[in-house]
Amino acid sequence: MRRSAMALCLLLFVSGALAADLPGAGPDAGKVVVYRDTWGVPHIYAPTAEQGVYAMGWAQAQDRPDDLLRNLLRGAGELASIEGEGAVDSDRIVAMWDLYSGCKKRVDEMERTNPAPPTYVLMKAYVRGINDYYEHNPKAKPEWWGDRQIDVAMVMAFGRIFLQNWSFDDGFDDLKRGGVEPGTFRMSRGSNQWAVAPVRSAENVPILYVDPHLGWLGVTRFWEFRIHAGDLAGSGFSLPGMPFIGLGHNENVAWAMTTGGPDTADVYELTLNDDASAYKYNDEWRPVHKRMAAIQVKGADPVALTLLHSHHGPIAAIQDGKGYAIKSSYWDATDGNAAWFEFNLAKDYTGVKNGLATLQVFPQNVMVADTSGNIYYQRTGRVPKRPSGYDWSKPVDGSTSKTEWLGLHRADDHLQVLNPPQGYMQNCNIPPDSMMVGSPFKVDLERPYLFADLSHSASRDGWSNTRGARAVELLSNDASVTVEEALAYAADAKLFGADRWLELLKMADAKFGADARKDGDLAAALDELLAWDSQLLPESKGALKYYYWRKQAKQDMGDAYNALRKRVNNFRAPLGVPNPPLDPSDDELKALMTAFVNGMADLKADLGSLDKTYGDVFRDGRGDMSWPCGGGGDGDLDMTTLRNVNYSNERDDHTRWGRSGQTSTQIIVLSRPIQSWTYVPHGQSDDPKSPHFADQAEKLFTKGKLKDTWWTPEELAANIESREELPTSK
Repeated sequence: MRRSAMALCLLLFVSGALAADLPGAGPDAGKVVVYRDTWGVPHIYAPTAEQGVYAMGWAQAQDRPDDLLRNLLRGAGELASIEGEGAVDSDRIVAMWDLYSGCKKRVDEMERTNPAPPTYVLMKAYVRGINDYYEHNPKAKPEWWGDRQIDVAMVMAFGRIFLQNWSFDDGFDDLKRGGVEPGTFRMSRGSNQWAVAPVRSAENVPILYVDPHLGWLGVTRFWEFRIHAGDLAGSGFSLPGMPFIGLGHNENVAWAMTTGGPDTADVYELTLNDDASAYKYNDEWRPVHKRMAAIQVKGADPVALTLLHSHHGPIAAIQDGKGYAIKSSYWDATDGNAAWFEFNLAKDYTGVKNGLATLQVFPQNVMVADTSGNIYYQRTGRVPKRPSGYDWSKPVDGSTSKTEWLGLHRADDHLQVLNPPQGYMQNCNIPPDSMMVGSPFKVDLERPYLFADLSHSASRDGWSNTRGARAVELLSNDASVTVEEALAYAADAKLFGADRWLELLKMADAKFGADARKDGDLAAALDELLAWDSQLLPESKGALKYYYWRKQAKQDMGDAYNALRKRVNNFRAPLGVPNPPLDPSDDELKALMTAFVNGMADLKADLGSLDKTYGDVFRDGRGDMSWPCGGGGDGDLDMTTLRNVNYSNERDDHTRWGRSGQTSTQIIVLSRPIQSWTYVPHGQSDDPKSPHFADQAEKLFTKGKLKDTWWTPEELAANIESREELPTSK
């Protein structure tokens, strides 16, 4: 095992030291202490879970004082008051579904419950930790926060607007497919995950890969931590504004999530009367409930909202005398933290299943591994039972009770598998039939809306993507995955399918490359590209030439480029689907060679030389510093890798800096104790003066190197940078 030598040294160190030297022991026993390791990551030690989440609130506010409050303001539906017109859509959704008010009502119910639900007790402690931090550090609180009060309902509402947006977007997508433009912005989402069973692990224990792909700044920027607080012990990531380990592991279980899941929302077409004050339902007219609201907008006049509601849900659009109401199964789901409470305290995979059974988790692919040797998958969500005979991917008739939902599916109805015989599984935003060679999931054996929504493709099955293809290629051909291989796979930058495009270029060169080869620089560039190993690495010259060639081909060829892509790309090849013959026309080959020549001319014009590397253009930066970075995320150019990085538009100097992609990557080995590694694209702190503002960008992320989490006391002891005892324990 990778750590065997290190573990021996650590054992010798610990056996020669007093237990008092360990975090949380000796003089610190019974106290609430936040130790920070040499990457600035907080390790919370507390006697109880309640004190632990208190420290979580404190440490989140310490690391992300601005992001945390913005997220809570997003939950309250007041984000536009500080961010301006760009946040109006978010506030409108909060108002449409009355998310914050619904959470306030739920808080009132929990406050009156005796004994109080454990999640409510923990959320109150978490909020208390946030408030105490700002009370002790008033300069950390931004002026725009004013005299607002942080409350539990804000925390709950932030969870709803962030997580339930997946369902709301299902509804908006149905509107679009019905020819109605909702006028909303859809957040870009993606993720990778895979699990390896003991039978295919060199460690003889499961290995889990956790890898969400979201924006690197703002609401989707994850926060890293470790915690040892009574029954709550583990490592992972959360979002500022959310308690509990969102993605990661406790002492027994690890869990990952990726976008893609069942369909959890529908649109009902309503017949309205002339003034839209009523809608027809069966043989009667029902009143449309009207509510007025106003969104305060920084730098602009308030946006007045007239919110219309039917019994199906909010009316999101009116067109040609018809109203369109979005019905989300999450409209009354206010207890999302109840699911994560189960995850965080789970003893094995069944504990995670218990969390999923609450039907509070947003539509996702959930993959689990535990120290008992199990790997488990569920395509989860809060899924309505729908009557047959209707196309639920588009608006359905809302004037009849015949289209009413028939309740909710139990979690047992969802697609799931325990310990698949393949010994591995992956889901990198692909349909269930593409998860592994010989997948047990077939759309014709399931209710289509349980199998998949249509957020990633017009088809529910029969497709994959570059990341899914590469994951299957790696895992199906590795009968004994080592820790070193798992870490390498997490940062894998090989571009699946590039070999077929290079074969096309070779054919174009043979037929139409003679003139280009008269230029010595072009001939050398062509040879270099044809010899390229398909790796999007910072030091690669071939990778940069491939990018300029593919970009130029897209620009030059127009519709013919996309037609060619459909013939060339076969992302289900690792699943056993044969590659079709390339069979390009002369016009296509000539266009590809012309694109190469023009692309190299652009490369030289942009950077002054053809002798440049991928990392000269593609960077990871923060503040005024940047470093060469590998990996890709450009779907239009088929340049998306497992090491997923989406880059900005070109800057003035022709560089492109990472802006989204891998946000909080983890490799988790389910040994006893669990071992885990992580990296993030920037650093732990938001303070530009902190040494941890961008240290991981420079030393880890751009190198494709994950760091040890040091999550056990024995590991942390030798890697402590600072110690802070919180006020509640003094």
